[in-house]
Amino acid sequence: MEKDIDRILIPHEALAARIREMAGEIATAYNSAEAQITIVTILSGAVIFLADLIRQMPMKMKIGLITVSSYAGATTASRGAKLMKDLNVDVRDRDVLIVDDIFDTGGTLRLVQGLLRERQPRSLKTAVLLRKPAKNPPDVKVDFVGFDIEDHFVVGYGLDYNDHYRNFPDIAVLKPEVYA
Repeated sequence: MEKDIDRILIPHEALAARIREMAGEIATAYNSAEAQITIVTILSGAVIFLADLIRQMPMKMKIGLITVSSYAGATTASRGAKLMKDLNVDVRDRDVLIVDDIFDTGGTLRLVQGLLRERQPRSLKTAVLLRKPAKNPPDVKVDFVGFDIEDHFVVGYGLDYNDHYRNFPDIAVLKPEVYA
């Protein structure tokens, strides 16, 4: 894998530190006796982020899973968000936190936020590990952000290219010739 990496953008030590901070911010936001939090994770890219995040959150929670695909196979261009597997838990009257790996064009989050709003949660917030501010649409709201990054195609820590590199421990930029 290392031979395909152009450079490390965010090392795993920085990821761990920021995720601890984010967990504290989220716990503070949901610090009420009546909070009924359900974390809805968008698979597959956010699974590593989710695992590390929830281990740092000292609160009761339920976990829901939803699968959305935006990239087909060996491509770096989104083909539009498509629901692949619907949510496996009821979120009505619950405080819902969507957890996703990356916020760039907003297609995935727009789709998932819309689906969840229809199911009448008590509240709806969103946490993302990475955000590309230059590409974010104004109609998609994100409440918690790990890191703002420039518009690079990144892999590692759950993010993939053609279903590879998810297990790379850092956030890295691929060499252009790998995906060109």
